[in-house]
Amino acid sequence: MVFIKNKLFSGTLMCVLFWLGPTLVKGQGYHFYDFNHYEPEFLYDVGLHLGVMNCVTDLGGNRHGTQSITAYTAKSSQISGGVSFTGTYKDFLALRLEGNIGRIAQYDSTLSNATHFSAKGRYERNLHFRSPVYDVFAALEVHPLYFFDNQANDGNPRRLSPYISVGIGIMGFNPQAEYQGEWIDLHPLRLEGQGFAEYPDHKPYNKSAIIYPTGIGFRYEVNRSFYFRVELTHRFTSTDYLDDVHNANWVNPALFFNYLPSDQAIIASELYNRSVLINPPRNTRPRGNPNDNDTYWSTSFKIGTIINRKSTVYKGYKRGIKCPKP
Repeated sequence: MVFIKNKLFSGTLMCVLFWLGPTLVKGQGYHFYDFNHYEPEFLYDVGLHLGVMNCVTDLGGNRHGTQSITAYTAKSSQISGGVSFTGTYKDFLALRLEGNIGRIAQYDSTLSNATHFSAKGRYERNLHFRSPVYDVFAALEVHPLYFFDNQANDGNPRRLSPYISVGIGIMGFNPQAEYQGEWIDLHPLRLEGQGFAEYPDHKPYNKSAIIYPTGIGFRYEVNRSFYFRVELTHRFTSTDYLDDVHNANWVNPALFFNYLPSDQAIIASELYNRSVLINPPRNTRPRGNPNDNDTYWSTSFKIGTIINRKSTVYKGYKRGIKCPKP
C-alpha cells in the first residue's frame, strides 16, 4: 500500500512539474529551446572561423576605377582565421569578442588594362605590398527576427537568423615589398621621407591602428549544440599606411643616404619608385592619396558550439511515466 501511494505521489508530482515547470523556469529568466532543452537569458558560445581577407588601399583596385570591396581580385585575396566568444541576450542582442589573424595584399600590376581615369597610371606606378594582420575587437550584434520574438516557438526553435554588427578594436600590421626575391619590411626604410627634416609634415607612423568593424551575416543552428555562420566584416581603420603609401609627392631618393644606413638606403632608393621597371621614372602621378584611410575586410565561414544550453529535468515524462488516474 505504501508503495502504491509513493508511486501515485511520484507520478502526480512529475505531471505537476511538467506542466508548471516552463512557467517556473521562465520566471527565473529561462525559456525552453525545445521540448528537451532550456536556455538562460544569456547564452554563451565559442567559435572558430576560416575565410579570405582583402583590403582597399592606395594600391591596386579595379581597372574601372573602383576602390571598394567590389574591387575583389583572386591575387589580392589571402587566407584568414580566428576565434570568437559570444554572449547573447534573449537571442536578439549579442556581444562578441573576436580575434583574427590573416594577411592583406595589393598590386598595381593588376591594372594593366585600366579604363577609368582614376585607375590609369597605377599600373605604371608599379607598387605593391603585403602585410600580416592581427586584430582584436568587440562587436555588438543584433538579430532583428528575434527583436520582438525571442522565443519563436517552444519546441520548434528558429534555425536561421540574419544579423548585423558594429564594433571597435585594435589591429597590428607590417607592410612589406618584394625585393630581389625576398620580402623586405618597409617601415624602417621611410620611403616617404618620414622623419626627414626636408619633409617636416611626413611623420613616422605606428604599425597599429584603431579599427571599426561593421558586419552582416547569417547564423544557422544545426542543433542545440552547434551552429555555423557566414559573415562579411568590413573594418574601417584610423591609418592610411597599411600599404606604406600615404603622401602624394615623391621624395628625393638622394636623401635616403643621409638618413639611413647604406644598405637600407640602396634598397629604399629602388623600392620607393618602381615605375623604372616598366618605363622611365613616372613621378607625374601622385604616389598616394592622403585624404582617405585604408580599410580591409574578410568573408568568413564560422562554426561554433553553445556551451550553456541544458537538458530539462523532465526525463521521467520522456521515459513514459503517465499521470496517475484517480
